[in-house]
Order: sequence, then structure tokens, then C-alpha cells
Amino acid sequence: MTTADAPYSGGDLVVDLLAARGIRHVFSVSGGPLNPIYHATRRVPVRIVHTRHEAAAAFMAEGTARVTRSPGVCAVTLGPGVTNTVTPALTAVRAGVPFLILGGQAPVSVLDRESVMSFDPLPVMMPVTKYAARVVDPARIEEYLDAAWRAMTSGRPGPAFLEIPVDVLAGSAPAPSAKRAKGRRLGPGLVAEQAGRLAHLVSGSRRPLLVAGDDVLWSTAHDVLTDAVDHLRIPFVTLRLGRGLVDEHHPYYAGVGYLGSNPPLRHTIAEADLVLVVGHEFEADLGYGGPVADDAVVIQSHPDAAVVGKFLQPDLGLVAGSDIVLDALAKVDSGGFDRAWCHRVAEDWRSWRDRAAVEPQVEGGGIHPARLTALLEQAMPSDTTFVTSHGNIDFWADPVLRVRPPGRYLRAGQSGALGAEIPFGVAAKLASPASTVVVIVGDGGFAFHGFEMETALRYGAPIIVVIYDDEKWGAIALPQQRAYGTEIELDLPRRPWWQVMEAMGGHGEYVDDEADLGDALRWAMESGLPAVVQVKVPSVEAPYVAYHS
Repeated sequence: MTTADAPYSGGDLVVDLLAARGIRHVFSVSGGPLNPIYHATRRVPVRIVHTRHEAAAAFMAEGTARVTRSPGVCAVTLGPGVTNTVTPALTAVRAGVPFLILGGQAPVSVLDRESVMSFDPLPVMMPVTKYAARVVDPARIEEYLDAAWRAMTSGRPGPAFLEIPVDVLAGSAPAPSAKRAKGRRLGPGLVAEQAGRLAHLVSGSRRPLLVAGDDVLWSTAHDVLTDAVDHLRIPFVTLRLGRGLVDEHHPYYAGVGYLGSNPPLRHTIAEADLVLVVGHEFEADLGYGGPVADDAVVIQSHPDAAVVGKFLQPDLGLVAGSDIVLDALAKVDSGGFDRAWCHRVAEDWRSWRDRAAVEPQVEGGGIHPARLTALLEQAMPSDTTFVTSHGNIDFWADPVLRVRPPGRYLRAGQSGALGAEIPFGVAAKLASPASTVVVIVGDGGFAFHGFEMETALRYGAPIIVVIYDDEKWGAIALPQQRAYGTEIELDLPRRPWWQVMEAMGGHGEYVDDEADLGDALRWAMESGLPAVVQVKVPSVEAPYVAYHS
């Protein structure tokens, strides 16, 4: 019983099940059909975080998963509340990130009768989730929630959608089952023959390259990744969710695993006689494997069999968790490696990165985006969590930033969606209040969910948002200029976003000269408030944009 006169409801059951799974925050925008969930949170340590838009709530749930390695949760009202989560769901399904969307609905008695705001969202949500279902009986809430959780966390992770009508949430429900899953489910491993073949191929190579990707995060393999790299002394790159798991100042680190953002990698991957991809597929940013030499040996591993061999058939495909594969690599003899080549690969990237980090000012003034990124990295604590997205500004930041554990790197990119940046930052700060969180965003991307800085104020999440302001939709304008000699409606006049932040009660700074940047960042950190530091930058095309356009 929740009170003396109120029965245990479906909303109580949902919240108790979430609490039992370690959920601390449910991100939401208020909606009447969700009231049973809202009121149930008064009994347990689950906090409702009300955002300004459902898309931001969903991005925050996804950001929570990226930081905690466990699904985040958002709850949104029926109809347009649900459809506002489609873009975050698409981002998460492409990125392989688990989070749960709880969708409200009209009472079961009026389903399919065009009740106010009501429609059938399942055909919309199925293509952008791993699992989508409707619950029409309070007694089956636990069954469906368990099914959603299994789908989200099995194989390659991804989002799930669960619609629960208001009368199901408000109806009498059974208590949670006493039998709860305990411990971590282990993924598939390596048989002796596979381990032997892996050791033989690696030890027989001369010019090896290791690519560490998404499953290194989900299999909690960051420590063993460091062990394997240190033991083999192998050049390695990281991409997507694999970034920030190992110190990117490591002497064998060869930069980001995106061909567009890492020009030296284009030569390295063509020269390598062994390309070892752990916990990832040969995605678009790896050229679908096309740049790999025809006579190179390819090894790929992932716990999801559907990922192994995707886009490029490996010589050795391993359906196994990254922790298991990396542990095996940490025992392999690497005496045959061409040490001069291995050193050169890492040195080539460091030289390129260092040159980019001292880019001079260009016509129009401001701080070059690559230079600004390097200065930002230097000014922040070593364990800072950085957030970027998918625009020209982000493509400058991506290859220049170097992240140290236990800091993190949250990059929303696979679906090309802007708007995730500030919600990701808020989620990261709420999940780890003691950490420093810096969001890098262009002037275009900031306007998508800039008012979630008010959410950050309400919930005490003092993130620092650094706006790289070039007054353009740069990722489109610059290639358009190159191709056509002109651009169409792509200017964004400079707006004082830092003053908007101050008007909301936060901290704001404007910088147009490098000499003032250090003080501005220090004042933002010392303010203890959500802060916007708006920095004038020139509009210059990032290598990634030039490579892909």
C-alpha cells in the first residue's frame, strides 16, 4: 500500500522496478497520463527531472547510459510527447546505446478512438528501437519491463519503447517479483582454437593496428585495453564509445578512429598488415574497410554475431566480449612487430595534432577552433568529461581533444543529429556531480536545446557550455562555398547567448581574443553555476568535412 487509502498501482510497480535496477533519475516533460509514475517516486530514491522538451529528456536518458554503462530512462506523455523522442531514439539505435522510453497513452477503453492527443506510436517507434510494445494489464508490467531490459542490453545495445496507458498505470498491480536477476551476464567467450588462432595471427604480423570501439565500454574492458596496449606496444585508435576509456596521451595512441578527422590514419590503415577491430564494425568512418590493404589480415570481435563481418568479412571473426579478447591479446608474443613503424604511426598523429593545435588566427579574428580546443583541454581538470556533436565545430574538436580516464567523451554522431550536446552534459553532471563537464557546441547546435541550461539551473548541474561561434551553419556553408562559390541562407548572426545565460540566473562570458580565454574559463568554473562561454571563432572547414564532401 502506498498510503492508507491508495492501492499499490501500476505506477508504483514501474518505479519500484526501476529503483531495483539502480535508476536514480527519470527524465520527463509533465503529462497527465504519467501522474501515477510521478507520485510513485515519492516513496523511493528515484528523482523526476523535468526538462523543457521531450527530445532533451530522451537525450538525457541516453547520456546517462553513456556515463553509467546502464540504461537511462525517460517518461513522456502520449502523442507528440512520444514522437518528440524519435530523433534521440534514432541516435541511440545507431550508436548502440541502451535507454528506455516510457510512453503515456489514453485509457485502454478509448484506444483507436482518436482520443485527444492519442495515436498508435508503435509503427513509429519500432524502426528506431530494439524493442517496442504496449502493456494493457498492470499484472504484466514487470514481464514487459524485463523484456525491454533484455532487448536493450543484449548483443549490441540499443533503446526500447514501452507504452503504458494511464488506466494501466493507475490500476491495481501486484508487488514486484521476489526473484530478481543478480550479477552481470557474461557474453560469449573464446574457445582454445580461436585463442590460438588469434595469437598466431597477431604474433605473425609486422605492422599491426588496433581499433577499439563501442563494446570496450559495455564490457567494462578499459583496464584490460590498457594492459593489452602496454604489453603489445601496439599503435591503437579509439572511436565512438571507446573514446576516453584509455589515456589518449599514451605513447602508442594514434588518434581518433575516424578517417575524416585523422589524416595520418588514412596512411596507417593502408600500410598495416594486421587490422584488429575490437568491439566495433567497419562503419562509414572507417570507410567500410575499403582502405585496408587487400593482403592485410583482418581480425574483428564483437559479442553480437550480427556485427562480426558487417561490411567487411574478417580473416578471423570472434563473437566474444571485448574484455575476453583484450585479455587474450595481453598474453600474445609481439616480438615480430616492426618497432620503428609502430613508433612512427603514433608520432605521425601526435605531430599532426600538435600542428593543428597551434593553428594561427585567420582573417576576421577570433580563436581558430583547433587552437581553442587545445587551450580548452589544457585549462580543464584532467578527468573532465567532454561532450561534442556532429557539426563542423565538433569535427575540429574531435581530433584535437585528448581525454584521460576517468573522464569521458560523449559524441553524438552516428545519426548526424544536433541537439544532444547540452542534454548529454546535464545527464553526465547529474550522474557524476563531482566531475567537471564541458560541452563544446557550435552556435547553430546551441539553439536546439540551449534552454535546457535552465534545467541545469533547477537541478544544480553546473556544466560549462563553450559555444564556438563562427556565425554559420559551417558544415554545410563551407562545402557549399567550395562547390558553388556561394552559400544560400547559412549565416547565423551572432546572438549574445552568454547574456541569455545570465538572464536565466547562470554565468556568462564572451571571448574574442585568446588573451582573455583563460580568465573566462576560470571564472566559469569558479562560479559554481551552469555557464556559457561564447567564443568568437573563424569559419574554417574541418578536415572531416572536406574528406566527406
